[in-house]
Amino acid sequence: MTVLLLVQRLERNNIRGWSLFLLMFIATIIVLIWPTSLDTYYHVGADQPPMRHVFRPKEYKSVDADQPPLIRQAIRPEKDKSVDADQPPMLEQVICPEYHESERNLTILLNVTDWKHVEDEIFEQGIVDVKKITQEANDTISGIYRETHHPAAMWNDALWKKVRVGNYWYLPGGHWIPADCFPRWKVAILIPFRDRFVHLPIFLRHLVPFMKVQSLEFGIFVIEQANDLQFNRAMLMNVGFLESQNVTQWDCFIIHDVDHIPLNYGNYYGCGGMPRHFLSGVDRWDYKLLYNDFFGAVTGFTRDQILSFNGFPNVYWGWGGEDDDIFKRVRSVGLTKTRPKGPVGYYNVIPHHHESAPQNKNRLCLYGHYKQRLNTDGLNNLKYDRPSVNLLPLYTNISVDIRHLPWNEENWSDCRLDAAYMGMFALFCLISAYATRRAILHVRSRSYPHNGISIGTNPRKFVTQTQSPINRFNLSQ
Repeated sequence: MTVLLLVQRLERNNIRGWSLFLLMFIATIIVLIWPTSLDTYYHVGADQPPMRHVFRPKEYKSVDADQPPLIRQAIRPEKDKSVDADQPPMLEQVICPEYHESERNLTILLNVTDWKHVEDEIFEQGIVDVKKITQEANDTISGIYRETHHPAAMWNDALWKKVRVGNYWYLPGGHWIPADCFPRWKVAILIPFRDRFVHLPIFLRHLVPFMKVQSLEFGIFVIEQANDLQFNRAMLMNVGFLESQNVTQWDCFIIHDVDHIPLNYGNYYGCGGMPRHFLSGVDRWDYKLLYNDFFGAVTGFTRDQILSFNGFPNVYWGWGGEDDDIFKRVRSVGLTKTRPKGPVGYYNVIPHHHESAPQNKNRLCLYGHYKQRLNTDGLNNLKYDRPSVNLLPLYTNISVDIRHLPWNEENWSDCRLDAAYMGMFALFCLISAYATRRAILHVRSRSYPHNGISIGTNPRKFVTQTQSPINRFNLSQ
């Protein structure tokens, strides 16, 4: 319309030559651009991977929808910064089937293994190409984290090469995308970690084939605590939740202990039914749970759910307590967990080759006051130094030096002081019990004559030296 108005104005001013020149110029531009446009939008090579971003139609308000999506379209919003942002949308795509076979069990190999054996087993002939593109991407990522405070905006520069491995596309850092169908879910596996280097290759040896059988798009992130402080699993979960979103927009996040191996392929790691506790029993507990509200080891949440309860608590240093606190948070915002039943949810635990983390002495007090910290302890007060990110063939390692955060003196009960009081109270109880016992023995000793009977001795079992050998065993005579 603008062009026609311009032409009419030129004609009114008797500048017909200029109008003809303008029309010819516009026609030339259209002829030059038109073939490229056709090729760009309609010629999609069969060997290209599916779009990494999954965006629901408008009727889905968020990725937090409880019901499974009936239609999943490859429509990329402008904010998505993932690897294939320059590729055209896929107009038609076969959706990957949801895995339901509950009779098929994994072959579990818990013996100690090395990385070379595991990588050769998973990548087969593609291991050389995988290592090459991973090293190139890793060099780029290292530069990004040194030069910018907003690495998400530049990850696309690093994650653009891919390798076909079987029926999957592999991207550096342990990111897998189905090649023959469009994935229903994009799942981030977050592994809080420190010094479990024997467990990690055993775990990934089972997890990668397990996820590929379920036709899920997934990425594996190991969040490593890089200091000697007591282990803080929940804070590492917060860090992993934030840092993993630099790669792409995940539908859900599964927090997975590195020593738990699922036994059944029917234990579906898709994002339906969240929040979800994937365990129904483990071998060390005779394939049972310690209590019904147990919510540890392997749990899953959508992004919106994690945001709704302010992420995970940052105050649990040491073993124990954070799982129960997280479950209270889940219930406090009106969410209900789901869990598989029977053998589908069974796990085996890799034998430990290390000393367990010391118990958190403050855990009972912290758990008792979780409501005080719900809105002020979690994602909104999380602070940590810039992590060191390293892309490896089977996973992305995020090494972070987490520290104790300032205690909210105004709103939080000081459980650190309560723990000291509890220790003093326990010592007082021991001293009181000892003094009470001594007093009782003193009273009892005064109730009997001192015929050779010492304090605290049962007179019916005492034998005096004046008794004859015949009557020594019959005190009633």
